[in-house]
Amino acid sequence: MMNELLVEWTLLREQNYLKKCLGLNIKRKLFQQYSTEFGRIDFAHELPNGQIVITELETIIDNKSKLEYCQSQCLGYSNIQFREGNSPLIAILIAEETPEKYLKELLSFSNERRFHLKTYSLETVSEIYRKLIEEAIQTSGVPVLKPVANNFTHLSCLNRFMLPFYDTEKKELKREDFVEYFDLKPDKSNSHFKVHKHMAEYFELIEDVSPQEEESSFRLTKYGERFVENLNYEFVIKRTKKSDIKRIDLSLEQKRILLESLMNGNIRDLKGKVNLLYFLRFVHLTEGVWIPRNRKLDRQKRDFANSFLGTNYTEVTLTNWLNFTCTHAEELDLVKRIKTTTEYDRAILTSLGSRVLGFIEMDLHMKRERIQIPLQI
Repeated sequence: MMNELLVEWTLLREQNYLKKCLGLNIKRKLFQQYSTEFGRIDFAHELPNGQIVITELETIIDNKSKLEYCQSQCLGYSNIQFREGNSPLIAILIAEETPEKYLKELLSFSNERRFHLKTYSLETVSEIYRKLIEEAIQTSGVPVLKPVANNFTHLSCLNRFMLPFYDTEKKELKREDFVEYFDLKPDKSNSHFKVHKHMAEYFELIEDVSPQEEESSFRLTKYGERFVENLNYEFVIKRTKKSDIKRIDLSLEQKRILLESLMNGNIRDLKGKVNLLYFLRFVHLTEGVWIPRNRKLDRQKRDFANSFLGTNYTEVTLTNWLNFTCTHAEELDLVKRIKTTTEYDRAILTSLGSRVLGFIEMDLHMKRERIQIPLQI
């Protein structure tokens, strides 16, 4: 069954259905999940005549505690005043699947206080939600992979992997050339090295020219050659151990190279790029209102994120994915992260981020059309 957060997101996206359910010609949304001294408002709209309607949204009310919570919320809203003392219209919107017993109690409660009681269909909302998600993640005829969590915190960590190419002035290196930079030892896990290597491959900076791990050899691509040429290593304080250098800030030209790679039309199974695409979509759809400040993500938000991403990640994995990918997008100036004093920050698309997202979506659309149009014959 859909939870309240998913129902709310769906109804606010499909305003025609929301209007039909409320029986009101709502003009525009004023606020959502807004805390007041009289309770937290699910959402509120302005009507054409200037009146404001506050909606208390519930799913299925099937026990006394849910009923009492709904009633107390609405009674609290009754104390709110807008614009020269005008009182808002209080609307209660519940699932029509609510048992008759509680529906009658709410109807009596609403009539007595002149509240606006209406219902919606959970089945209909579920179908609308499914279609919205399909439209949001629809890509090309050849599907883009799902996003994948990893422990790559910053794109600037790519410079740690590219540094040996810079120091040796070579275009092809063997795995042994990275030992000093990653403190690689036979009896020590090399997962951190693999993560860096994979991310360099995702952005097409290198290509693996030897399939055997013990004889691995990596060659710079044209992107990689330019990336190394624009590494600002001379501005980094030299250290005794090269393995102490975890990351070097991206230069302006390196950012441009990564953007070129991101937008070159080759994104299908390159997970570093896929993560950025999904994150930009996520910010666009949710308005980026909850980027966790720590490793806490409440159940409703976790369910929503997993549903959108098509994953089944734990709370910690999801918060890491959101934070790390947000950092990647920030490094490329695709989003701006706004710090707050709450448990969640907010991310907004920059002008560049909007253009990049639009370009990638258009490119995927054109690829899909190139495949599908001939099939119309």
